[in-house]
Amino acid sequence: MNRLLYFYDYEQCYAHYTERIMSLRQAKIHGEVIVAKPVLMLALIDGVEAGGFSNNRFMLNEWLEQQYLALIKHYTRHSQFPNPADISNPFWHLQTDGFWHLNLKADVAEGSTPSKRWLKENVTYGHFDDDLWVLLQNKVWRKELRDFIVEHKLTEDK
Repeated sequence: MNRLLYFYDYEQCYAHYTERIMSLRQAKIHGEVIVAKPVLMLALIDGVEAGGFSNNRFMLNEWLEQQYLALIKHYTRHSQFPNPADISNPFWHLQTDGFWHLNLKADVAEGSTPSKRWLKENVTYGHFDDDLWVLLQNKVWRKELRDFIVEHKLTEDK
């Protein structure tokens, strides 16, 4: 679906979310910035592009895990760490950046990162802010946002 909303300010929305993406809280270990959050965002955007997520509800499923793994391996191929971050880390911690939200069935102890199993059993779905979701419905803006993430968060000279 590539519906164009004529009275929606795509440029303003894009500017807002690119600013938020530039402010992503990412761990830095031994001088290396952990790229799990931007990689998860790419996997989610790819899921929208592929038609796997037709509404603003992202389940932690096999397709998303495989897409995340393929992307994380690609973007961490020069990493000093042999094992890339498990999808549970960015799926949970992206909430701290304010535009990703989880619909939980149960509470988790504050400050802990739940396991992938716990997330699958206790998170109904994750979702973006409504404005970001609308932006992602437009093929041109979806590509712009994906390219922005790659250029500013996942390239060697970032």
